Amino acid sequence: MQDLHTLQGKTIGVIYTFEGENAPGFTHYHIWKSDIVSQWLMAIQQLHCRPFILDVRTFVEKAIAGTLPKLDCVINLNCGGCELSPMALIPSLCSFFKIPCIPCNAVSILTGENKKISNLIAESVGLNVPKELPSNVKQGFFRPLNLGSSLGTKKGPLTGDEPKGLYQEFIQGYDITTPIVYNPMLDSFDFLPTVVYIPEKENTNWYLGETHKESRDGFKRQTIFHLSEELKKKYLKLIESMDISTFCRIDARIKCVYSKDFQDIIQHPLKLNDIYFIEINPMPTVWTNNAFSHSFSKINEENSFYPYIRLLKNVIIDVNVYNFLLSISMLAFYSHVKK
Repeated sequence: MQDLHTLQGKTIGVIYTFEGENAPGFTHYHIWKSDIVSQWLMAIQQLHCRPFILDVRTFVEKAIAGTLPKLDCVINLNCGGCELSPMALIPSLCSFFKIPCIPCNAVSILTGENKKISNLIAESVGLNVPKELPSNVKQGFFRPLNLGSSLGTKKGPLTGDEPKGLYQEFIQGYDITTPIVYNPMLDSFDFLPTVVYIPEKENTNWYLGETHKESRDGFKRQTIFHLSEELKKKYLKLIESMDISTFCRIDARIKCVYSKDFQDIIQHPLKLNDIYFIEINPMPTVWTNNAFSHSFSKINEENSFYPYIRLLKNVIIDVNVYNFLLSISMLAFYSHVKK
């Protein structure tokens, strides 16, 4: 693994979405604001690197005009686009100018954020995927095609005025999410603990929808520390198929009818046939007390990332999820260059 001290002194572009941007194709349902942007800036400082902060339009204009300074990498904070194509603008431009883009490239966004495409790829690698249903079936579950943050998700019946989306069988059970991150010590992708969302009444017909995700109440989190080797291989095949190079998050449902069934399932490493794939997020929100940070907080001495975190503490006293992800992303790019 490359010496962590060699990351110091790099110039890192931070590209955020300016709320006053009025380009007609650039509408957003959600924008990452200062509570998230500032954490990435702090991580850059903690790694002893230099931030170069620009909004999307200014970055595009300066890149095309050739007036950008030399950037060692870019953190793309342009999320939540109502249209999928503009969300790939920053990584596409980075590819054109050979600038590594964190967390992913344009291919990963366009295949991962589109529910139809990601479900097809997940099924092709051998993951269980809920079957698609005709629109007149009442007991299905609807997801808008390109939106995140559980926006617009709902149970059937459909009203007929929904946007483009995916209407599938509803999987009775519990929502889970698994962060998958490049591990520099292994020079391969690895797994952070899986987070399970348990509703207050332990109702297996409940799902983590837009309202609960926004308010962050009505549920508790439980942690699963072990996945079966078969499930891990399928997950890794999926992210390889989507050309993900730094970190991502995979959402699924544990299939069970009663809460007792769930307790039986988690007595062993989570098996392939225990879960149904829901979606992959190649550009996951990293925020205080959300799924990614909660998973990171559960890393213990038995976790394969623990040796890396110990090394990182030689450079950063206060290791957190932001400087952890920034450092591993930079190391992932250098590893790929060497290969």
